[in-house]
Amino acid sequence: MALLPSILPLFAVIIVGFVAIRSGYVAAKQIKPVSDFVVKIALPALIFNALTTVPLAEAVSWSFILAYAGGSLLVFVIGMLAARRFLGMETGHSAIAGLGMANSNSAFMGYPIALTVVGAPAGALLAQCMLIENLTLIPLAMAIADSARAGGGDGWRPALAQSGRNALRNPIVLAMFAAVLVTVVGVPVPDVASSAIEMLARIAAPIALFVIGGTIASLPLAGVYRRVSLVVAGKLLLHPLIIFAALSLAPGISQTTLIGGVIFASVPMLSIYPLLGQRSGMALVTATALLVATILSFASVPAAITIVQYLQTP
Repeated sequence: MALLPSILPLFAVIIVGFVAIRSGYVAAKQIKPVSDFVVKIALPALIFNALTTVPLAEAVSWSFILAYAGGSLLVFVIGMLAARRFLGMETGHSAIAGLGMANSNSAFMGYPIALTVVGAPAGALLAQCMLIENLTLIPLAMAIADSARAGGGDGWRPALAQSGRNALRNPIVLAMFAAVLVTVVGVPVPDVASSAIEMLARIAAPIALFVIGGTIASLPLAGVYRRVSLVVAGKLLLHPLIIFAALSLAPGISQTTLIGGVIFASVPMLSIYPLLGQRSGMALVTATALLVATILSFASVPAAITIVQYLQTP
């Protein structure tokens, strides 16, 4: 498989992070500040650089945004309904299960893989996926979960408002808005600042992969098999399948964009998934699901990319 030689080094960096933390060579407590650096500094620089170095019309595709958002929301709803119907999970827990199926680790895993496969367009795709995830999926899921935990009623409105405020304070979302503002207004970025931002952008991918490995190394190896199996199957199989169908039907989607979109959908759930699950009493399920999905993605992601590339070959 011609794809494997280019992707295997990415998974090798994840393994390096895992071994470094699990062996004690790097202290587990060091992962949090490194992760903060990626989220608060390197990834915002990456997204700002991606959106300001090409015309805005090329960097942002409303057709992609609508198709990817619609497909992901469909997976979220299916996930919630399946969790309630087949596993008897209450509303808050089913929302967390649905989030695990529909929300990807776009920044730490999706982008490095997409960059290797589709090249420069991966930066703009990352920005659009992060916009969808941070402004729709996460606020919606957490509002439902927090409302259920508080006893329902009108609790979803303040919960949704608070989730929205948190999303708007996210450094990655702020970087998107800043890049759009700079591009629309036409303010030139000074060469020194541009060079510094580009340097930070280049180191985002490998550090993010290392953080993934370190995060996985600190997760519990425990089993809650039925719930975990549902979430993992939804994430690694249903999400990329639905996104492939949505992007195939959307107008004006190039082959590169379609492949990139499927890559972002095929990677495991976001790395803070266990933290979000902990708020609703789902810490064990979410942590185990992240661990299992990441391990299985070593095979499922290359398989998904290969299948999509084959289907897109004339």
